Order: sequence, then C-alpha cells, then structure tokens
Amino acid sequence: LEFHTLPHCTCTCLSGPSLLRVAMGLLARVVKLLVSLQLLPRCYAFGDGLRPLPDGGATVKVYAPHAVAVSITGAWNFWKPGQDPLVSQGDGWWHLNMSKDYYRDLLMKHGTAYKVEMVLEDGREWWRSDPWSRKQDGETMGNSLAYHDEEFQWSDSSWKMPSWNELVIYELHVGTFCRDAGYLLSATLDMCIYKLDHLVELGINAVELMPVAEFDGTMDWGYTSAYPFAVEHAYGGPDAFKRFVDACHNRGIAVLLDVVYNHLGPMDLAMWRFDGWYENDLGGIYFYNDERAATPWAHTRPNYGKEHVRKYLVDNALFWLDTMHCDGLRVDGVSFIRLWGGELNRSGATFNPEGEEMLREITRAGHELDRKKLIIAEDLQSNTTLTEPLEKGGLGFDSQWDSKFHWHVRKVLQQPRDKTRSMADIEEAIMAGLGGGLRRTIYTESHDEASRVRVPMQLSPWAPNSWYARKLCALGTALVMTSPGIPQLFQGQEVLLSETFSASLPMKWAAKFQNAATFKLHQDLIKLRRNVNKVSAGLTGSGVEVSTNEDDKVVTMHRWDKGGPGDDVFVVFNFQIKTLVDYNVSFPELGVWQLSFSSAWPHYNTAVNSNAERAEEVTVAGTAKSAKVLLPGYTCLIYTRHAEQRLLAAVDDVASWASRTAGGLSLFFTSQVLLFSGWSP
Repeated sequence: LEFHTLPHCTCTCLSGPSLLRVAMGLLARVVKLLVSLQLLPRCYAFGDGLRPLPDGGATVKVYAPHAVAVSITGAWNFWKPGQDPLVSQGDGWWHLNMSKDYYRDLLMKHGTAYKVEMVLEDGREWWRSDPWSRKQDGETMGNSLAYHDEEFQWSDSSWKMPSWNELVIYELHVGTFCRDAGYLLSATLDMCIYKLDHLVELGINAVELMPVAEFDGTMDWGYTSAYPFAVEHAYGGPDAFKRFVDACHNRGIAVLLDVVYNHLGPMDLAMWRFDGWYENDLGGIYFYNDERAATPWAHTRPNYGKEHVRKYLVDNALFWLDTMHCDGLRVDGVSFIRLWGGELNRSGATFNPEGEEMLREITRAGHELDRKKLIIAEDLQSNTTLTEPLEKGGLGFDSQWDSKFHWHVRKVLQQPRDKTRSMADIEEAIMAGLGGGLRRTIYTESHDEASRVRVPMQLSPWAPNSWYARKLCALGTALVMTSPGIPQLFQGQEVLLSETFSASLPMKWAAKFQNAATFKLHQDLIKLRRNVNKVSAGLTGSGVEVSTNEDDKVVTMHRWDKGGPGDDVFVVFNFQIKTLVDYNVSFPELGVWQLSFSSAWPHYNTAVNSNAERAEEVTVAGTAKSAKVLLPGYTCLIYTRHAEQRLLAAVDDVASWASRTAGGLSLFFTSQVLLFSGWSP
C-alpha cells in the first residue's frame, strides 16, 4: 500500500459513490488507528500532481480526460516532451511511478522546476503548471517547483489547541501585518514570527490568516488563489508557512487559515482549460461551463458536481489541516458555493445542491482527522443550517461569521446623537446567536469592514483618535468580548488604527506606543474573556440574559456557564455621554461582586476625562439584588462574583460596623466591591 495516498484518495477500483464513501471511511479509520499506534508513518500527502517520495523516486497523477498523451517534463529530462510519459487509467486520470534516480532525485530535493506537457486531440502541444503544485516560481503562468512535504522538522508534537470556548481570534494579513513603513516588498511569514510576541502580550490564542495560497503578483488580499496547494512565493513559500505555524504552536497560538473555494484565480490559473477542452468560452474541466460559472469576481466557479473537482477541494482542505498543521479553516464566501446567480446580497440566487454536498464532504473529512479542527463558514446569510450537524441535515460547520452582530453594533455606535442609539439593536446583537454559543464568530472589524472604513474613522472622521472615538470603540470591543460567540479582532484594532486596510499599506506599529491605553484595555478584556484569572468563567459559557433601558441608554447582561462564584459575570453598558449617578441596577444573584473592569478607569484613557476619577465609586442599596452604581458616560462595567467565604467575611465586617453606627439602612463603599446580602439591622 502507498500510504502517501491515504486516507482520502478516490479509488476507482470500487464502483458506486456510496460504496466508495463507505470503503474510504472504513479505510480512513483503520489508517488513523495504526498511525496513532505508531504502526504506520503519519500521512502527509493530500492531492495529486508530482509527489517526490522520501526515499527517492516520485509519483505523478494528473486528471486530463481530453488529452491523448501526458508527460512530466523538467531539467532532469532536459524539458523533452514524452521522456517521462504518464499512463492513462481509462477514467481521465493519468499516472506514473518514477523510480529512484540519483540525478533526478537530487534535482527534486533542491526544488527543480517542472511542468505538465499534454498532447491534445487536435495534435497541439499543451503546457501547464501542476494544479497540485506545492511551490511556484512566482512568474505568471510560470513553472512549478518540486517539493518534499515530509522533510520539514516540526517541533509542535505536544501542541494542543485551546478549548474553543476560550479562543480569541486575531485576523491578520501576512503581507502588511509585519511590514515596516518604507519597505517596498511584501512582508513574509518569517517576518511575522517576530511579531508573535505582540499577540502573546495581547492575550491572543488563535490567529486567522487571510489566504496564503499562491496568487498572481506579490501584493494582494489573497482571494485570487491560483494554486490552492502552494504557499505564496512572496510570503516565503511552504517552509516559511510551516515555520510560522510551528512558532505559533510553541507560543500557545492556534492557526486558522482562510481558504477560497467559491472561485479560483482568475489570473495565473493553470486549471483554466487545463487539458484544452471547454464549452461556451469558459474554463473547462474544473469549472462550470454554463451560467453557473459566474461569480462577482470571475467566471471561475468550480464544478462541484464533478468528482475530481470535489476531490481536489476536499484534499486541499485536508492538506492545510493535516500536512500544514493548521488548527482550522475559515471557508470564504460559502453562500457563493451553495448558491449561484442572483445579486451580491444573494437575493434572487439559485440553490446549488452540488455545492452543499461539497461543503459537507469538507466538514466531514476535516472532523475525521486525528485532532478535531475548527471549521468556520463565512456565509453572512444568517442561515443556522450551516452549523447543524451532518446527521441532522446541516452542513457540519462548527461556527460561522455573524454579520448581523457587527452591523447592529456599528449602527448604534455611529449614531450622531445619543437619543437615536437603539438599545434593541444591542440586545439583538447579543442575543441573535445563529444557534447559540460558539456557533457564531463575532467582531466589529474584519478585512472587509476595515477596507471600507475602520471603526474610529467611522465614529469621528475628523478626529479618529479623540476621547469620543476611544470611548465608543471600547464599548464595541467590550461587546465582542462579553457576548456569546467566538470573539475576533482584526489587525490593528487593539491599537486604534484608523487607516483603511489595503494590501499595499503596512500596519502602523507606532500606534502601539501612541495608543498604549487602548492596547491595555484590550489586554484586560481578553483576560476576562479567556478566564485567565479564574473569576470570569461565565464568559466562556453559553448562558446569557439581557435587559435594556431605552430611556437611559443602558444595557445589562448576565453571563454564566455553570453559575456561582468565579463563574457569574454581570456587564453594564452606558451608551450615552451623560454620567448616571446612583443608577439603580438589578444584579442577578446575591453575593460579593467585584468590579473587575471599567472602561472609564484612568489607565484606559490618555485623554482628560472628568469622570475617570470617579470610575470606581459605587453605591450599595439595602434591597436584595439591587445596588446604586456610578455609571460614567460611554462606559462598560464588568462585575465578577466572588467566593462565598468572601461574602461571609464581608457580612461580618458590615455587621460589626453597623453595630457601631446609627441607622445603617444604606451603605456606601468607595472601593470597587458590591455586597448584596439582603441583611438589615
């Protein structure tokens, strides 16, 4: 058996898709068991094309049903067509086992260039790069480069992904995140390694890379992937990617990757009319050749109804998850896979069952790997079936981007007058859920929003660094970190960047020092969200209750996992500039409640704020579960519940004090502790 093709090959010796799926599923489980027992080597190779073998030689497998001859050419055979011919398997696939050869193996070890040469039905010679290439030379329609998947020495064998309910994701673009001002080239993945300590300091435990697959040129968002198995040459190629992932894992950071399957290219696209055949002036064997080909970006939608296309895309997902050690995927534009036609907002679109079946195959295969992988959909249609389990007819995604969350939050934040801010919108943002809990990923900025206008600029175009912009941005981040869902930041958000995101504009690292207070605010919110200090477990749970006061522009939120001290979290938001003095708040439970965070604290505000000095003042009422608090303008307060022994000690202190004090009907503490005991003298 050739274990480099297992467990997700498509074996043509079995007839019938159902039998094939059952057989491959059983075989996958057997291989997984043997690998876990170290009786078989770890499987590395997903996909076809040219695959150099660890001990010499290579295999070549190409799908070209309309070619009459196929060969592999390179420096080892002086680029002579027909010197290394592939043999037709009779089903469109061509195959070649290349024996060991010292000269050829040496060239392949050092990344020799090669191409696939075909003879078409009309006798023409047809040269193409390898669609499964792991590495390209960077030239438009250039050469593929031989690459050994298994030679990299990983050091992350002890890595374990953080629990999903403790993840805080940081979306970044390799080409700009670590690129210094004045540097004219794209940044590389190796350069990004030096910035990982910034993410560790911030508290991030998962990064989501915008697409890194090879695209035409050197500066791009990455959504024009031409070679889905190859890492962009300008980013450093596949070894640089592996070094980056290895470095992340050794720092406790998971790596999620953005992948694009709703279209390919369109520039520098070797799969376009790969074997010369096409219809309706469209793309040939890998694409729809009718009206379903059209997308907003190009007429290059893959033909999900074809087995070889689904195999190509599923293998690609597994390649990133397994071979490249990624911990999860973010699948771009899922609505353009499961629907075709219609408007950009998907109105009038037509259902595509072939696309949905392909998505199911990706989530099924991804979850069958040794370690569970987090697979996130970007669908933006509020469709809860995406995260329903496969056995219940869903698509099997673990989470999906919640566009309504950022839409509701930003709508409220950008209002020019406080009286027009809708607390119902905030409640909708918190409670919308898309099925609840981790089934949604929430954010106020992503690459899409940041490319149009970033939050500080949207709030205060003439002064994006003003007190006003800082305060409202802090409310937005606090909502992200305290609402149910997987929280996500976009690069620079933690240092209040206001410049529009562009693939050619480096991230301004000076902002970290200019806006150190904002960085500190994000640090502390992330600590609470991840329950680092073991006082805010409720933020990792799914329990949520929300109350709103439209007149006062106040929202309160109770979060819990199992409930009780160290678990319950109570959040209070004030969405108006007016400070609310002695504001009566109903807490969810009796107990000792600590003010663990206030966005009005002085060290979060570099600008002068008259309310900052009073941010820790609280007023305690004698009635059960209620207290009068000081709620500064545009502020978020986060209370955590302390252990019961603290409550008993506090009751003793209060009783002792009350016994020496006349009255004692109300208590005022200038510290940040609230006591709700229901006690009265």
